[in-house]
Amino acid sequence: MDPVPQKDLMRRGSVRLRDGRTATIRPATEADAPRLQENINAIGAEIDFILTEGVGNDIEHEREWIRQFDGVSSVLFVSEVDGKLVGQADVHSGRAPKESHVGTLGIAVRDGYRNLGLGRALMERCLEWMRDRQFKKACLQVFSTNGRAISLYKHLGFQIEGIRPRQYRIRGDWVDDVLMGMWLE
Repeated sequence: MDPVPQKDLMRRGSVRLRDGRTATIRPATEADAPRLQENINAIGAEIDFILTEGVGNDIEHEREWIRQFDGVSSVLFVSEVDGKLVGQADVHSGRAPKESHVGTLGIAVRDGYRNLGLGRALMERCLEWMRDRQFKKACLQVFSTNGRAISLYKHLGFQIEGIRPRQYRIRGDWVDDVLMGMWLE
């Protein structure tokens, strides 16, 4: 019997969005630096969804950041719709040996591309990659005010593991940091 071929998790794939458009999901490359930088600066400027409010305009620094994702202990996926980079998701393994079995996820999807299934597709791709790399647990942090994201994470199997009350101040209001995790076994 022939061995079952392994899925190439560093492949380029596509997903049909709820509005009928097609999104491509693929690993980031250094050539994506300007568009990644523009994407995260735009999402960060919204203030309400991610901790980062911007990464500036240093393209070489962005390329250096992209190079740190090795596809083995960390990965950065990007998503494009109609040639425009509109989302990204990354995974980093724990730094210390005692937490190397844990992958921490981060995700950012641009306004106008939310509620279309793109966030779910990016998360599922990251979780698939983590399972293939033998991670045992996925974790993430999310603002308590981001109910849409919390709902998605719960539907994917994440559970709330803790809350850091009043961790952030957004637009003058206190916002809790919600810690979520999911066992991958």
